[in-house]
Amino acid sequence: MRYSLMCKSFNGSEVLDCEKVSVNPENSQYTFLRYPCSASITTHTLPQGQRLDITLSFHEDTKVPMNFSFSMEAGQWEKGNYVLMPGAVYNGNRFTSLPLPYPPYYAPPQNSQLTDAEVITSIPHLDIEKTQSRISLLSGDMASSLCGFYDLNDQSGSVLLSEHQCGGYYTGFTVDENQVDRQASFVLSVPGVRENTQYFFGDQNDGQGFRPDVSAPSQDTGALFKQGETLTLTACVFHWQQISLPDFFKQVNGSKTTLEIPKLFYNVPFYKAYITIKEKYQRENFIEEGYYSVGTDWNIPQQCWQAGWIGGGMNSYPFLLEDTSEARQRALSTLRFIFSRLQHPSGWVFGMYGNGKFYGDGFDSNSDTILLVRKNADLLYFVLKQLLWLSENHHSTIEFEQPVKALCDAFVRLFQKYGQLGQFIDMATEEIVIGNSAGACMAVGALALASEYFQSAEYLDVAERLGEYYYNNYLVKGMLNGCPGEICQAPDSEAAFAMLESYVQLYETTRKSIWLSYAEYTCEIAMTWVMSYDFVFPAHSTAAKRGVHSSGTVFANAQNKHSAPGICTLSGNSLLKLFRFTGNSKYLQDLHAIAHSLPQYVSLAEDPEFTLEKKYLPPGYMNERVQTSDWEGKESVGEFLYGSNWPEVSMLLTFVEVPGVYVDFTSRTLQVFDHVECYVTQWDQDSVHLEMYNPTSYSTVVTLLADERTNTRSVTHNYFGNMKMVPLSAGERIQIELQK
Repeated sequence: MRYSLMCKSFNGSEVLDCEKVSVNPENSQYTFLRYPCSASITTHTLPQGQRLDITLSFHEDTKVPMNFSFSMEAGQWEKGNYVLMPGAVYNGNRFTSLPLPYPPYYAPPQNSQLTDAEVITSIPHLDIEKTQSRISLLSGDMASSLCGFYDLNDQSGSVLLSEHQCGGYYTGFTVDENQVDRQASFVLSVPGVRENTQYFFGDQNDGQGFRPDVSAPSQDTGALFKQGETLTLTACVFHWQQISLPDFFKQVNGSKTTLEIPKLFYNVPFYKAYITIKEKYQRENFIEEGYYSVGTDWNIPQQCWQAGWIGGGMNSYPFLLEDTSEARQRALSTLRFIFSRLQHPSGWVFGMYGNGKFYGDGFDSNSDTILLVRKNADLLYFVLKQLLWLSENHHSTIEFEQPVKALCDAFVRLFQKYGQLGQFIDMATEEIVIGNSAGACMAVGALALASEYFQSAEYLDVAERLGEYYYNNYLVKGMLNGCPGEICQAPDSEAAFAMLESYVQLYETTRKSIWLSYAEYTCEIAMTWVMSYDFVFPAHSTAAKRGVHSSGTVFANAQNKHSAPGICTLSGNSLLKLFRFTGNSKYLQDLHAIAHSLPQYVSLAEDPEFTLEKKYLPPGYMNERVQTSDWEGKESVGEFLYGSNWPEVSMLLTFVEVPGVYVDFTSRTLQVFDHVECYVTQWDQDSVHLEMYNPTSYSTVVTLLADERTNTRSVTHNYFGNMKMVPLSAGERIQIELQK
C-alpha cells in the first residue's frame, strides 16, 4: 500500500493544477513546490492501523481555490475487489447502469435470464467494463466517513477513515480505479470537491426530465486560505489480513467511530411520540371503507393502500397490541378489509389500491396485477404476528386462516416454479417479470412464522431453502438489494434489515445454528447503513435549529441518498433477539442507536417541524428525510419535506417492540433505549432495584421488560403484554423494584 499527499487548485469544480508527493512514514515534513504550503505528519499507532494527523501550514495567501488530499493507493488491483462506501456503495455498485426516468421500472427482454446482471439507474458506481472509473462523494453522502475495499484473492481488507468535517469544511471521499495501471486510489480530501460532475436527483438541465443523474455539473469548489492559517486533516488507515468478507464488515463497524463518537441526548420519550402518532392515525389515517391508510392525502392512490413496505397491514399491529378500544377495532377492521377486498384469486394481495380501484406496482405498466413481491412478504409476516396475538389472547382467527394460508401457498408455488421469488411478478399469471433481487427476503421470516402458526413442515422447508438461496446469491457477495419498488436493483438498507429479521425468525423457529451465523453476518451489513456520527448541519438549517442528532438514522438506499428516522419498516427488535441468542451486548447498543434516534423526528403540537414548503408538519407527522447529502440540491441539506411518511409506523412498532428499559437477569444487563435515565441500585436474586429519572419536558409512560435471555420462549412474537408500564412525569425521579 502506498500513500501520498496532494494539493489541487480549481476553477469551480474543474482542476487547474495538481501537485502530488509520496508519503514516507519515516519523514514527517513535506513541502509543496507549486503551492504556498507545507505539511507535517504526526503518526499514532492504532490496533491494526495508524492515525495520521496531517497539518497543512500556509506561508502565503492562496490566489485560487484549492483543496488538500491524502491518498491510499492499492496496486495489483482487480475489478473483483469489493469496494465499500457505507450507505452509498456496495461491491462498487458495479451493476448495469441505465439513464432511466423516475420512478424507474425496467423489465428486461423476455428472453433474458432471471439471473442477468442487476440494473441500477444513473447513480455513483464503478463501471463493469471500462478500465477507468471513479466514484466521488462528500462525507454527508455516506453513513460513515470512510471508504475501503476487501481483496477476495488476498483475503485482506483496507479502510481509509476520517471525520466528516475538517476546519469547517465537509470532507470528500473518492475511489479512483485505473485497470490499465492495475491500481486504485482511495482519496480523502478537504474541502471535498467532486470534480466536474456530481450525483443529483431532480429535474435535469438536459431536458430529460425528473431522474437521478450521476453526471450533473458539480457545485463544489475549493477554498481560499490565508498566510499563517493551518488546517489539520486526520486520516486513519486500517489493514486487516487473513479475514473473510463477513469479518471485513465486522471490522468496518468496529472502527467507524474511531474519530467521531455520537453524544447521548434526551429529547422526546417513546410514549409521547407513540401517542402523538396514534392520535394522528385515528384522526387522519382511517378510511371509511374500513382500513388504516398509509398516508393522509387520499386523492393519491399510493397514500391510500400499499401492502407492507410503508405500512399497509403493518400499521394495525401496534394498535392491536396496545389499545383496548377504537384503535384495536380499527386494526381488526383493517385485517378484514385486506382479505375480503384486496386479495387476488391467486392468493396474492394487491400492492396498491385507492378509492375503489386497484393499481399495479409497475408504474406506467397498464396491468394492475404487477406486484412488488416484497410488499406481500412484509404483509404476510406482520399479519401472522397479528394472528398469533389474536389466538394467544383468545380471539377467533377462523375468518383469516384460509386467505392467509392462500397467500402462504402463493409464495410456495412461486418458489417451487422458479427457485427464487424475484422482485416483480404478475399475480394473474404468477410469472416473475423482474428477478435478480433480494427484495422479497422477508418471505423467509414470514414462512418460518407461518410454519409455526399452521404447523406446516412445507412452509418451513421453503423458508429454509429460501434462506440458503439468499445467502448463496446475495450475502456471499456482501450485497442485499431491491426492496424499495423504485430503485431497480440497487443496494438498500431495507433488504439488509429484512434479511436480518428473517434469519433471526428462522433461528427462533428452528434453533439451527446456521441461521444465527447468517443473522450475525447480515447484521454487520445492515449496520453499515446506520449513521455512526452526528452530522454538523448548516447553521441556518431547520435540523441545526432543532438540534437534530443524525446518529442512528438509517440511509435509505444507493439511489435515494437521504438518511431516515428508523428502519423501513421495522422496529429493529431483531437486534434485541440477537442479544438474547448470543449474549453480545453490541446488539443492544446497535438497537439503542436506531430506536433512541427516532422520536426526535416526530412533529409535536408543542414543537412542530418546519419544512421546505414553508409550513409546519401537523402533530404526529414524521417525514422520511434526514438530509445530510445534497443529492436534491445544497439547499435541501438539513431540511425536511412536508408530508406523512412511513417512519410513523417505525415509531409505532418501536413502542410495542422495543422496551424503554430492558433488564436481563441472566447476565445482569441493564439497557435503556427510551429517553430516560435509569440506574441499578441493587441486584437481588429475583428482582432488581432501579432509580429512574425523566430529564425531558414531557410526561411519559416507560415500558420495562424483565427478561432471562436463557428462557428461549419469553420474548418471541409478541411480548408487549409482558412489559411493565411505569408513569413518569417530566423531571420526576423514582425508585422502582422490577421483579424477575
